[in-house]
Amino acid sequence: MTEIEYALYRKKRTLLEVCQEFGIDVDDADISNIETCSSCSIWYKSVELIPDLDGNPICKVCNRFYGL
Repeated sequence: MTEIEYALYRKKRTLLEVCQEFGIDVDDADISNIETCSSCSIWYKSVELIPDLDGNPICKVCNRFYGL
């Protein structure tokens, strides 16, 4: 994980906030290993998310609360 991914992982921060904190342009940010849960908007590793019935990635917590 890159330092940007580490700063976002399991947090509800925006990519813009983290890029401003590190002084990096948003277009140059490498976030290929993580993505947000489409329900709660918390960042997780891509392998930790599961697709719901519409194909949107959701985390296990949201899956337990809301279902697929």
